[in-house]
Amino acid sequence: MANDKQTFKPGKYTVSAQGHNGTFSMDVTFSADRIEAINVDQKSETAGISDVVYDRIPDAIVDGQTLNVDAVTGASETSRGIMAGVAEAIKQAGGNAQEWQNRDKYVPKVAENTDLQTDVVIIGGGGAGLAAAATVLDQGCKVVLLEKAPALGGNTIRTGGPMNAADPDWQNQFDALPGEHQTLQNLLDMKVDDIDSEYQADFKTLQSQIKAYFADTKDNKSYLFDSVELHRIQTYLGGVRTDLKGHRIYGNYDLVKTLTDNDLAAQKWLAKIGVKFDTSDVAMPVGALWRRGHKPVENAGYAYISALSAYVKHNGGVILTDSPVTRLLYAKGHLSGVLVEKPGDHTFTVQSKAVILTSGGFGANTALVQKYNTAWQTIDDNIATTNAPTITGDGIKLGQQAHAALTGMGFIQMMPVSDPKTGELFSGIQCPPANFLMVNQQGKRFVNEYAERDVLAKAAFDNGGLFYLIADNEIKKTAYNTSEEQLEQQIKDGRLFKADTLADLATQIGMDPKTLEKTVATYNSYVDQGSDPDFGKSVFDLKVEKAPFYATPRKPAIHHTMGGLTIDAGAHVLDTDGNRINGLYAAGEVAGGLHAGNRLGGNSLADIFTFGPIAAKSATNEIVDTVTSASMH
Repeated sequence: MANDKQTFKPGKYTVSAQGHNGTFSMDVTFSADRIEAINVDQKSETAGISDVVYDRIPDAIVDGQTLNVDAVTGASETSRGIMAGVAEAIKQAGGNAQEWQNRDKYVPKVAENTDLQTDVVIIGGGGAGLAAAATVLDQGCKVVLLEKAPALGGNTIRTGGPMNAADPDWQNQFDALPGEHQTLQNLLDMKVDDIDSEYQADFKTLQSQIKAYFADTKDNKSYLFDSVELHRIQTYLGGVRTDLKGHRIYGNYDLVKTLTDNDLAAQKWLAKIGVKFDTSDVAMPVGALWRRGHKPVENAGYAYISALSAYVKHNGGVILTDSPVTRLLYAKGHLSGVLVEKPGDHTFTVQSKAVILTSGGFGANTALVQKYNTAWQTIDDNIATTNAPTITGDGIKLGQQAHAALTGMGFIQMMPVSDPKTGELFSGIQCPPANFLMVNQQGKRFVNEYAERDVLAKAAFDNGGLFYLIADNEIKKTAYNTSEEQLEQQIKDGRLFKADTLADLATQIGMDPKTLEKTVATYNSYVDQGSDPDFGKSVFDLKVEKAPFYATPRKPAIHHTMGGLTIDAGAHVLDTDGNRINGLYAAGEVAGGLHAGNRLGGNSLADIFTFGPIAAKSATNEIVDTVTSASMH
């Protein structure tokens, strides 16, 4: 339809817009007959995820003089929030917002790409893909990285940031927490025969290490213990699960050993290329089982993405966003590149000697999760997800074009402490599990808060799904990635509750005040005695005692798809006969076998930053070997 002329009262109008993480403000400037500028002046959204929206949506509205524009893939809530905010500004300026919404659709011109040639093409611009791209360049080869979303980051940019890696020289500087001794004693009390055979030698080594630690700390203050073997055994034990069909699964030994042998070197490599880590404390995300997390100083997952993308670009890597790969160029056992199909019928190929799949899992594809699920009784159609909307299983489907085998697809990890509406992780008071106090809708504890993620999620579902994290002012100080301004906005938005007394807090969230007060008093007594006779929580830090008090509503959401393409320790993708598919590699959540039935918190970043570079080294080494062999003949 034709766009009708409108007149406005010229000036700058400040309005609020609703995004994924809450509200933010923006200025809309009008002349007498058009919108001249839109400026988002309070970027409350997660760094890196919505940045592209702040440019694309305002530019499209101004260039097209219409509100009929497409939302940005991966940030639709923020896109819609900006459009709704501009509509409000139009009304304030005396215009007709509905007419602007009904105007001709504006479609920005899509940049065309010509066919490309390179040594290695990488599919997926999250942490694994960028780490692989950086390593390809370090190895002296050329690389093209393709990302289907408008911006880099994938799920990595949404993480809290702690990367697991046993680093005893660093960890030993910190005191042990009450209860960590008991966790180690429990491992000593286990029988070797209870461990699967591949892991028994490592388990015996670990038991000897724990005995030596106990002897060393018998008369001295305990320090935080860790070792590669403890990380390995906890990764293994954390992944041993049996599904609803009786299928027992545990982590592939070669993959788990490769991870735990190399993750500290990966962390130190990241530090060299520009990721600054906070060495003042050891982080521990929910479900990690142990304090061994290396956490960036600022901006959580964005710290990795910004440093790696800058490194890749600076060293000559080609990065193309808005470039979904729809097909591998695979015929007669030979892989020669990929086909990209962009919006507007723009297609091009990238010819390459190797393809690395780093496109993530399928946690944003609820139908696919439901199809494969064998771990949960039911998965509702409307369940939230922590995943970026683009994480829909593309890489798994691409791998199957080359007859790749799949493994562990039925095991789906829920993140128990997710936002009930958005699935977001880091709203409200999110603190280390040692400080967690979880209560159900009746104000009662219902689980060992230090347990694995699937244990916490099942307990939450058994208690109606919705529950609350309770914190005081001291616990709030240990929270991840939340500023005072963000907390205040979340309180205004009804996503966080605050009160000067526990009784008032209970009233705000609809539970009996005396029940919550009794629950907190009992929990505090367990912190004092360092043990939990009700649920067996073994590690404590702070009590809930200093006002103000906070309640953060939480509910499990789809978080990590455990299964994926079958790979070996060199990140080669294997076919259904167990053979390597020449030229095809995979790293990160697109691959299965490492985490088995349940992933430890903090192991996903260890995974992507260990296996991304391994995939790159395997690919480039085999390219060099092929070239060398060809020249000799």
